[in-house]
Amino acid sequence: MNIEPNNWLTANVVGLLARITPRCHDMTRLISRSQDAVLPVGTRIKMRMHLWICAWCVRYGVQVRFVRTALRVCPEPPSSPAGKLSEDAKQRLRQALSIA
Repeated sequence: MNIEPNNWLTANVVGLLARITPRCHDMTRLISRSQDAVLPVGTRIKMRMHLWICAWCVRYGVQVRFVRTALRVCPEPPSSPAGKLSEDAKQRLRQALSIA
């Protein structure tokens, strides 16, 4: 089987990066920690290299940043509307939820 030079090079570069960067399991913790504190330069470089080859960790980072931003916009949990409903409305909701 012949492998084209570009594909061979890409496969080897990705393989090398996968060996020298943190695993995805570790990346999730590092991404979360990076939101709260500045990580060492070496760790940040390894994280950046991992993000070059892993779309899943990129997605996780985007989601973590989204949740962080959303929590800043709405820092307090919304008040529960259940306390403001009449007993009749509460009963209708219970019945509707028990059917579903």
